[in-house]
Amino acid sequence: MTMRKALIAGATGAIGSALAEHLAGSNSWTLLGLCRRPPAKALSGIDYLHADMVDADALRDILRPHDDITHLFYCGRAAHDDLGRESVQNNLDLFANVLSAVSTASPRLQHVHLVQGGKYYGVHVGPFPTPAREDDPRPLVSNFYYAQGDLLRQTASCAGWRWSASRPGTLLHFSPDNPRNLVSTLGIYAAICRELGSALDFPGPDDAFTSLTQLTSTDLPSRAITWMATDDQAANQAFNVANGDLIRWCRFWPKLAAAFDIPCGIVRPLRLADVMADKEAVWQRIVERHGLNKRSLSTLVNWPYADSTLERSWDEIMSTIKGRRFGFHDCADSEAEFLRILERYRVSSLLP
Repeated sequence: MTMRKALIAGATGAIGSALAEHLAGSNSWTLLGLCRRPPAKALSGIDYLHADMVDADALRDILRPHDDITHLFYCGRAAHDDLGRESVQNNLDLFANVLSAVSTASPRLQHVHLVQGGKYYGVHVGPFPTPAREDDPRPLVSNFYYAQGDLLRQTASCAGWRWSASRPGTLLHFSPDNPRNLVSTLGIYAAICRELGSALDFPGPDDAFTSLTQLTSTDLPSRAITWMATDDQAANQAFNVANGDLIRWCRFWPKLAAAFDIPCGIVRPLRLADVMADKEAVWQRIVERHGLNKRSLSTLVNWPYADSTLERSWDEIMSTIKGRRFGFHDCADSEAEFLRILERYRVSSLLP
């Protein structure tokens, strides 16, 4: 059996932690996890390296002893600025720093994987041609995925190693320390509605309630990324990764309401970032009554992220046929996955 040594950059993020958990269960991988701070719960079988990817010198120093890295999985992301924007330059710099440090440290590097996402197609901007395919023209918007992808291909052509890129849709994941999370945010929204005697209104516009949406459970890209990095046919390719089905919020919303035993409300456009700004005391009352872990709202929810996701009045569909043609066939039931992950938050005493 071929032994591979992988560095997962961003090992405590949504996809990075899921990938680490997936690979840690295999006896054919040795794993390094690069993260800025120690994880709240370290996974067995992973050697965590702590460095800020902004600091190129620190990265080179910490990676210098690891001259046997064969695979780099880049799952990192620069922090949003104060206005919630994503800097192209900051994200490019982070990726360039990691890529340079690994390339310098390890002459054995064989494959570099870059995690991208649906924003590659402008899903966050407005309507786009659906289903989006991997070779679609780039929309004329600023996007750090383009800068990172260009650097990846240019460097690979000079260095001689292989590359791949994954483009998952809106993520579903159990990440107690990541508030940018649709499941925990909507779960807490429903819990607060129940506490206040309110129905579960849909906070986006009518068209968003009925548009088609595509979701991706994080264990799915974990398997897809592993496949891309080890199957010769998938080398030097980008692939959309999604659960494979489509949902409409209008079909799922009654199930979310039922999970909290409250009435399903109406479409009532509002911004959760505004109406939930004063609900900390309500949440703490819920925490106390149900014996939940004592956590503030800010550590479990990201209202602006939920607002930006639920306001999309256009279809959000990426084609996954290319992955199936090349050999990756895994899929998942998005509604069932949402409810399954919601239950994990409850079992972990993070949701009532």
